[in-house]
Amino acid sequence: MYKRKQDTKPQVISYERVKSYMLWLIERYGDYSAKKLLQKANLLFKDDTQFNEPALAYLVERDIVNDLRYAQRLTISFSEKNIGPNKIKEKLYAKGFSSQIIDECVSAIETTDEDYFDKALILKIRKFGVEPIDDLKLKQKALRHLITKGFSYSIANKVISHSGEEDH
Repeated sequence: MYKRKQDTKPQVISYERVKSYMLWLIERYGDYSAKKLLQKANLLFKDDTQFNEPALAYLVERDIVNDLRYAQRLTISFSEKNIGPNKIKEKLYAKGFSSQIIDECVSAIETTDEDYFDKALILKIRKFGVEPIDDLKLKQKALRHLITKGFSYSIANKVISHSGEEDH
């Protein structure tokens, strides 16, 4: 069906090639954490990984790859999507950030328990309605839903028993 190129020579792995691949990834798909970028380079250049870390160090030195800046941007984005602090931490950890950067970013979110209560209330109203939930099975389902969205048990429990007239 398609003709294969029989005489293609394997490309030589060099520092410049690894660096240009990392830059291409960043230009094409946006920011990456340093850990994810190194994983992708190790995957592609698995035969010779000696140039991967120096190329990454070059990008970090030039501030092209900045884990803190990228994590802060992601944290703000997740916070605007009504995601709780625990789920934000989980998502940042999955992206490959260090726990120090994650703690710094999550603590930098200027939100109080009332803000988290309001965000959780929006999620609860969207899925389960305005009225407080009395049915045990439905209450458990709502609790699970809010906890998986990253809210603490105490906030989720307050939201579930909240009625529209009272002030939190």
